[in-house]
Amino acid sequence: MILKQYGIFHVHTNRCGHAENISDEEYIKKAIDMSAKDIWFTDHAPFPGDPFGNRMKYSQLDEYISTLESLKCMYKDKITVHIGLEIEYFPSFDAYYKELLKVKEIEILLLGQHMYELNDGRFNFELCDEERQEKEMEGITQSLVQGINTGYFSVCAHPDRTFRYQKEWNNEVSKNAKMIIKAAYDKNVILEKNIGLRKKMLYRKEFWKMTDFSKPVVVGVDAHNVNDLNELLPNNRISSMRGNLTQARFSQITDIPIGTLRDWEYGRRVPAPYIIDMIDNQLDYCL
Repeated sequence: MILKQYGIFHVHTNRCGHAENISDEEYIKKAIDMSAKDIWFTDHAPFPGDPFGNRMKYSQLDEYISTLESLKCMYKDKITVHIGLEIEYFPSFDAYYKELLKVKEIEILLLGQHMYELNDGRFNFELCDEERQEKEMEGITQSLVQGINTGYFSVCAHPDRTFRYQKEWNNEVSKNAKMIIKAAYDKNVILEKNIGLRKKMLYRKEFWKMTDFSKPVVVGVDAHNVNDLNELLPNNRISSMRGNLTQARFSQITDIPIGTLRDWEYGRRVPAPYIIDMIDNQLDYCL
C-alpha cells in the first residue's frame, strides 16, 4: 500500500460533545511540537434540524469553519491547517452534501458511516440491540457503497469498523468487504487505516489483506483528545502495531533485530516513516 501523506489526519474538536474540552488551537500547537506539516480537522458534521447526537450542532458549523480559518491564517508559517467534516451518507440528505461541497473553506468530506438509514426512513439506531447488531454489517456496507458512488467523498474512514460485530471472518464478511473495496477503487476514494480502531481492538487485518497493495491509504488518528496525536509518534505506532505479539515474535515476523525494536519502542532511536509503513503493510499480509 502507498501511504497518502496527509500529515496529522482525522482530528475532532470539543463541539462533537464526546471529545476533550480544549480549544482547537491546542491541537495545532501539539502538531507543531511534533514537527507536523499539516493537520486535518474533520469533526463530526451536523445535519439540519440536529436529528442526531454525538456531533456539533447545526448552529455551530459556521463558527467551526470561521475559527479554523482564523487559526489557519495565524499559524500559516508553521503548519497548514485543513478544514473538513466527517459525515455519514444518508440518501434523504443528498441535497445537503451538495451544499457542503459548495462551501469553499471545506476541503474534504470524510465518509464515516457510524449508522445508516433504513428503507422506511428510520435509522438503524431505532432498532433493538439484537436486530441492530445482526443487520449492521450489511446496512453499513450498503450505505458506504452508496455514499462512495455519489462522488461526494474523498476518503472513507475506518471501513473495517463495518465488521465490529463479526466474530469470525467468513465468506459473507469477505463478500461485504469486497463490495466496499471495489467501490472505493472504482471511485478513487482513499481508504483510511484508523489508529483509533487499533486502540479499541476493532482493527481487522483480514480486511486489509484483501486490499490492493499498490493503492494509496491514509493513516487517520481519529483524535478526540490532544494526547491521541501521540499515537502517530514512531515509537507509539510500532507498539500499537505489535499489539499482543511479544517483541521476540514481532522481530521474527518482520526480520527486525530485537535490539533495534526495543530501541524504537523505548524512544532511543527513531525509525524512518517509510519503514513504519512497510512494517504496517507486512503485518497485514503476514499475520
